[in-house]
Amino acid sequence: MDIQEAIKKYDTQNVYGSIVSLPDQCLHAWEDANKVEVPEYYKDINNVIMCGMGGSGLGARVIESLFAGTLKYPFYRIHDYHLPGFADIHSLVICSAYSGETEEPIQITKEAIEKRCKWMAIASGNLLIKLAQEHNVPYYQIEPKFNPSNQPRLAIGYSIIGQLVLASKIGLFSIEKPDIEKAVHATRKVRDINIIENMSDNPALSTAFAVKNKILIYVSAQHLVGAAHTANNQHNENAKNLSFDFVIPELNHHLMEGLKHPANNKDNLYFIFIDSDLYSNRIRQRFEITKDVVSQNNIQFSSFKPSSNDKLSQVFEVIQFAGFLNFYLSMLYEQDPAPIPWVDYFKTQLGQKLGK
Repeated sequence: MDIQEAIKKYDTQNVYGSIVSLPDQCLHAWEDANKVEVPEYYKDINNVIMCGMGGSGLGARVIESLFAGTLKYPFYRIHDYHLPGFADIHSLVICSAYSGETEEPIQITKEAIEKRCKWMAIASGNLLIKLAQEHNVPYYQIEPKFNPSNQPRLAIGYSIIGQLVLASKIGLFSIEKPDIEKAVHATRKVRDINIIENMSDNPALSTAFAVKNKILIYVSAQHLVGAAHTANNQHNENAKNLSFDFVIPELNHHLMEGLKHPANNKDNLYFIFIDSDLYSNRIRQRFEITKDVVSQNNIQFSSFKPSSNDKLSQVFEVIQFAGFLNFYLSMLYEQDPAPIPWVDYFKTQLGQKLGK
């Protein structure tokens, strides 16, 4: 298949343009989100709660795994309709919905107001931004300049960096501009290796050929768990290909026994191990033994190992690589990656707006 011709034919909304723009999204989001003024009293809190669905919920997952060892407050992520019972005036709630209309974070926003929680919002507009303006709370309104496809799930740099910035402003963790610049540099390196102009040695394209017609299993650990979930999320939506993500060490306590049946697992499954030299020694040992178990079950696998030496950069290396992988796989399936017909069908059946 001529991939370049496939892109011309099937990528009608320029999903590829959004994927290659990830580094620019990150820088743009950093600059804009840092303009948001957060009152000093917002730091008078006992816990932080982040809520968002689909692509808008990925930032919370990244924060949870990336900063697990340095979080200054108890941190909770909600991908549902309701705040936990303990949420009160000493809680900070960050509600994220790219469309500004997603019903779950809208419901949580209303509960945050009722419970007198401190709260902030992230959206491109609509109801969530209007609520923030009405209640005079801080908000980051996304201007998706570097998301030419206009697909909410492909504004991933805006969503994740926006949430990182707002969370850091209340002291949940520390992150500075040099950290972002370093991550952007690493992301650009991954981008330049995997762009369509580089056909001779393109890891994402090669992996796409390998995983075609297979159920993909992402395996990650520690600081890359949120990044792997991001990869999984976008693989389902962009490639329209079933995938799952599992975490070491937890999967070592159950998943390996499930590889035996059905017998066609060896034909239908493909594992991608998200490796890292920054994992603890024990976790790296577990990765190698897990690969051995997968191999002994005659199931194919490959590894992706970020090359940078800091955790934030590695997160975005994984997200960038996976973006190319799921896009190229969509081209191999000869389909447009942009439409999400079953999500749209679900919206119609539910009779609600369910933006991301």
